Amino acid sequence: MKIRPLAFLAAPAAALALAGLVPGVAQDTPARPAPNAPAVLRAIVNEASGEMALQTEIALTAINRNREAEEYRTGYFESAHILAKLREYGLSDAATVDLPTAGGTTWDAEAAELWTVEPELVKIADLDEVPACLASGSATTDTTAELVYVGPGNRESFYEGRDVAGKVLLVNGPPEAARRLGVQKHGAAGLVGWSSSHPEFDRDEVGWSGLRPAPGDRATFGFVVSERRGQELRDALERGRKIVVRAVVKSQQVPDYKDQLTVAQIKGTERPDEELVFTAHLYEGWAKQGANDNASGCAAVLETARVLKTLADEGKIPPLKRSVRFLFVPEISGTSAYLRLNPDLRRRMFANINLDMVGEGLIKNQSYNRLNQTPWSLPSWLNDVMAAYYEWMGDSQRDAQEDGWRSGGVLAPTGSRDPFYFLVERYSPGSDHDVFVDGSVRIPSVLMIVWPDQWYHTSGDTPDKSDPTQLKRIVAMCAAAAEFLANAGPAEAVRMMAEISARQGGRLGADRARAERMLLGADAKTLAPAFKEARVVVEQAFAREKEALASTGFFAGADAAAGAVLTGRLAGLDAGRISDLRTLDVLYAARSRALGVPAAKPLPTKDEVRLAGVVPVRTEKMGDMMAMWGLREEFRKLAYQAPPSILVAEMELRNFIDGRRSVLDIRDAASAEFGPIDLLDLEAWMNVQEKVGLVTLKKK
Repeated sequence: MKIRPLAFLAAPAAALALAGLVPGVAQDTPARPAPNAPAVLRAIVNEASGEMALQTEIALTAINRNREAEEYRTGYFESAHILAKLREYGLSDAATVDLPTAGGTTWDAEAAELWTVEPELVKIADLDEVPACLASGSATTDTTAELVYVGPGNRESFYEGRDVAGKVLLVNGPPEAARRLGVQKHGAAGLVGWSSSHPEFDRDEVGWSGLRPAPGDRATFGFVVSERRGQELRDALERGRKIVVRAVVKSQQVPDYKDQLTVAQIKGTERPDEELVFTAHLYEGWAKQGANDNASGCAAVLETARVLKTLADEGKIPPLKRSVRFLFVPEISGTSAYLRLNPDLRRRMFANINLDMVGEGLIKNQSYNRLNQTPWSLPSWLNDVMAAYYEWMGDSQRDAQEDGWRSGGVLAPTGSRDPFYFLVERYSPGSDHDVFVDGSVRIPSVLMIVWPDQWYHTSGDTPDKSDPTQLKRIVAMCAAAAEFLANAGPAEAVRMMAEISARQGGRLGADRARAERMLLGADAKTLAPAFKEARVVVEQAFAREKEALASTGFFAGADAAAGAVLTGRLAGLDAGRISDLRTLDVLYAARSRALGVPAAKPLPTKDEVRLAGVVPVRTEKMGDMMAMWGLREEFRKLAYQAPPSILVAEMELRNFIDGRRSVLDIRDAASAEFGPIDLLDLEAWMNVQEKVGLVTLKKK
């Protein structure tokens, strides 16, 4: 859904020119100016370089490079390059930080080839040509064996009546899916599979894949081929052709490997202990890296740092009052470790902007640039501020295109003239923003991402898919947001309140409509429960919006005028809540009459009364999201299978555990966000959390 915000500022001539609003061009919906002063915004747009960002992306991932073994011990090429560029750009405190590892080893590939030796000698895969062809975790081998096709290989039926011992399995899917049955149980020597993110778009992309053997499992290997090559091999086997392959792999487990990130900071002049932090993951595991995923995000963050530093030093933008930090990390694990190691620094961070896969050409990739907002457990001013930048960029480029790009275009000299297709969306997990919004951290965070990505996690993720124009636009938005937020005070807080209130109308209207649809779609038997759920939706929507508005107090501080505006707007929400609930009451009464049932107000059930008095409290063991990953085996031992409604909401259920909300409160909050959750299902889930030691369940 495309959101149309109100403007932060009246639109003076300079802002209108930058937005592409010129005489003689019809404007159905005038472009919204960005929050910054027009002169500041123009300086940022002029300085931001998509070409420089793309050059960084190319330097990091010009080829699908198999990592040199020595890097695991001495430090990684990518970290060194980012550090050198940061220092070149004048960020003198930039440093590479070695993170503690959990000991053990990490897998590294040294060489790998796959050949057919019968009926003819043909090379199928080579690590030096396409590093993605070898599944990470593959063991050293020199195996010659017959190739046999077993479909996906993930069910016993694929092996019935077949002797696959000592043979190499061809599987229609990722090798790991067939490893446990094919190799562990039936004795196959190895696997060749095909599985990529968008074979319908590119039949020749080779998907990233990995093997995850448990201690004591049989050593094996996995090669990955393109869909085209995999189907050619399958077709030949199904025609009765005998194929013998030779797989040669040399790999190692590297002990004492480095786990590292790169960090830099522009220190604030007045409030240096308040920090906005940009993140982008430089590593997604050590074996394979992609250009868009995520050298593009790192390149954009690096260019954002350069733009801010250059313009501040030249006096073209005001000195940044608050600090801005830049983190280039191993995805999720590096961010989590950095925050754990720096608890004082974590307390200074007031917001995070995470960039993951931002450079793709939107038309080439058939995609959108998406703003992924905070979850409902953490409502924040950040959502609407960043949405305003997306609106400004989208609308201004629309208008510039209508004018033939004669004015207002944010275009790179060697980039495309694509529109800025974008979406502003609800929270979705999957990148470093998860670490910040986790209930153990609670720092507002948004994700900027291009999705879908037609070459996601494949050999096709190379810099030729990126567009300097899209990179320039991302950098311009990030630098502008950083300047605005670093310098925002009470006056800007009041403008944020206006922006939030304008957007709240649409959000609350959508929630009210959802609640009304529950009533309109209910029959006589389900009307009363639907009414109860409808009230939950409306109640939680207003609670969310009040918290979002109240979060602007960070910028308002003790300013009396801003405080008065906030108080008035919060009172307006209270009045709106009463009005919307009254509307539901009227609709419920009307539906009851139409269905011939009493319009009695549903009373709390015994279970609701009971669980309203039980409050889950976090223990130290719950930790952050990385700690949860380490508890997977403990959950498996309990043989507990959560129902789908719990699984969908699981991360948010954890986030809502704050020592104040009861089990019923958490159920209502998550149900409003994801759809109705059975209260007793949630109780069972909470009991499992208690058994594992993540929470204690206390009586009020």
